Amino acid sequence: MTYFAPDTLAWETLEMGHSVWVSWLLSDRLETFYDGLRWPGWREEAGALALSQGITVFPFLWSKEAHADLAATRRLAVPMREVLGVAADFARQAGPVDPGFLGDV
Repeated sequence: MTYFAPDTLAWETLEMGHSVWVSWLLSDRLETFYDGLRWPGWREEAGALALSQGITVFPFLWSKEAHADLAATRRLAVPMREVLGVAADFARQAGPVDPGFLGDV
């Protein structure tokens, strides 16, 4: 299993197969996976989204400014296509690997 990390703009391996991944998703270990990428009140913001929406964060999650104070970032609910498209565009510019289909959803 791999995922596109919002803080590195790269595909990263999870070093587990599908069945282990599903089990992991249902465990309490998921809480620690996004440590450093969540801000106070993230659950309420995420819970208010439509299924087709995501949250855009500025400064971007891959910036040192965002990591310095996630609570101070500006966030906005936008179509998920926009969240993925911006990440794919930045990943292509930063290189060295094209994110592939990510921006085509």
